[in-house]
Amino acid sequence: MNSFHILDYFFFLFPFIVIFLILYRFRSKTTSTKEYFQAEGSLSWFVAGTAMVATTFAADTPLAVTEIIRSQGISGNWIWWYMAVGGFVTVFFFSKLWKRSGATTDLELIQIRYSGREAEFLRGFKAFVIGFLLNLVILGWVNLAMLKIIPVFFPDTNPSLILISLLLFGVLYTSIAGLRGISYIDVFQFFLAWFGCILFAYFAINLPAIGGLEHLKSKLPENKILFFPNGENGSLPWDHFLILLTVLWWSSWYPGSEPGGGGYIAQRILATKNEGAALKGSLWFVVAHYFVRPWPWILVALVSLVLYPNLTESESGKGFLMVLKEGMPSGMLGLMLSAFLAAYLSTLATHLNWGASYLVNDLWKPITKSQKPDSYYVKVSYILQLITASFSFVLAVYGMDTIKGAWVFLLEASSGIGFVLIVRWYFWRISAWTEILALVLSPVLYVVYSHLLQIPFPYSILSTSLTSAVLLVVSTYLFPGTKKEVLYSFYETTKPPFFFWKGFFKENPTLTWTIYPNRIGISLLGTISGLSFVFGGLYTVQCFLWKEGEIIPGLVFFFFGILGLILSVQKLQRE
Repeated sequence: MNSFHILDYFFFLFPFIVIFLILYRFRSKTTSTKEYFQAEGSLSWFVAGTAMVATTFAADTPLAVTEIIRSQGISGNWIWWYMAVGGFVTVFFFSKLWKRSGATTDLELIQIRYSGREAEFLRGFKAFVIGFLLNLVILGWVNLAMLKIIPVFFPDTNPSLILISLLLFGVLYTSIAGLRGISYIDVFQFFLAWFGCILFAYFAINLPAIGGLEHLKSKLPENKILFFPNGENGSLPWDHFLILLTVLWWSSWYPGSEPGGGGYIAQRILATKNEGAALKGSLWFVVAHYFVRPWPWILVALVSLVLYPNLTESESGKGFLMVLKEGMPSGMLGLMLSAFLAAYLSTLATHLNWGASYLVNDLWKPITKSQKPDSYYVKVSYILQLITASFSFVLAVYGMDTIKGAWVFLLEASSGIGFVLIVRWYFWRISAWTEILALVLSPVLYVVYSHLLQIPFPYSILSTSLTSAVLLVVSTYLFPGTKKEVLYSFYETTKPPFFFWKGFFKENPTLTWTIYPNRIGISLLGTISGLSFVFGGLYTVQCFLWKEGEIIPGLVFFFFGILGLILSVQKLQRE
């Protein structure tokens, strides 16, 4: 703290003042669980979408991107850029279906879509596994990032004690705010963190030891600034790149990019005021997450590669932070500290609230079957959030090494789950048994292919995904199906395209049906246009920075993407 200037103190304290003001304005004035976990379904598209972006902008994200770039260059970012495919699929195929379902959490959809005790078991099991166990892994790597960040700003203090203080503060304001307050705080925190990273990148590039973009380029190996991988000198292999784009987006469960939507993305979609807001909010999230944010992180990571070329793999993420020590102007240290705290707290608050919504709404309530008032369940959520925060601290301190390693583990271990999460909306034969089998198959096949047969990443994911998809489809004809009354209610409530439900009505001719529009064509146009916009935009920036002579192809894709997005959104909003 001795190196702090008065501007640093200002930028450090200012966000806390704003958070307290927002808490006072938007503190939850009701004890309703629908308000606490879903903001009574009244959020605007901008607030809901920006809150999604803020949650994915965790303190660990710039560090993980730095780890990737130092090992594989810019092209290594395709290990998460590919998720934009699933993101746009969620926007144009599923966002309106989610909103129509009327569920409080995405796990409640299980008992809207399936029937029987198997549905009850599946809902409770996923609530515990995702809402607690996997949530611990996610919060664990977010906490791990903070343990790496804190010593940079407070070298003479105990990082664990500061992290405990932040966790307690996060639990406190999450409990007070509810989802509505959290979402508005997220909007502020996102723009604070984004603005801080942009300034940081600008000053980092212009450090005397770097000397601007042209000098930075001259000091970097050519393979570190490749946009598309070529498989040489540590670059992401081409075959890995193709597997990421064609398989992983629909096969692996990952927080913030669940196939078909889910998790806190579905929570924010369900919290929007109408179907139009659900569509536009999820679209803004995908555009901001994959196109608007990445380049400041990438540029600072490249600067760190020049300044600190010999960092070990476990230390590589710290390169992003070490650049802060290289002659930043007054106020920059405090602004970046605020940016990291904002990123950390936004992710912490969302995951605590989201995890508690599962544990309360989808596990505690169904198991106890008690008729307690909502105020009781809200108080239970406070305790669950504190327990989750405590265990996540222990996991970060004793159970993790690198952030990127946690990412890859989660992708591999869940690579048989995504298929059923998408297909359940369209293929009526999918039952709760199918989804239960998916949860069993995924980790078992991961162990078989990755550990017993020693198949390397991402071929292990390819093997798990294809094997599980075949077995799951076959299983739908062997396991008991969902009751026709439940399927009929689901169809009439969510209004999926009639084309995929013809077989159901053919087998049940006594049921009357409504033919809902076949939106597949326009949804496909929206998805392709969105990808053209994001990937074309990323490539345009890449060319502007390093290869201005090759900028035209990126601009063409970028502008055609804009036109396609406008057309698709207008068409879907009218339906």
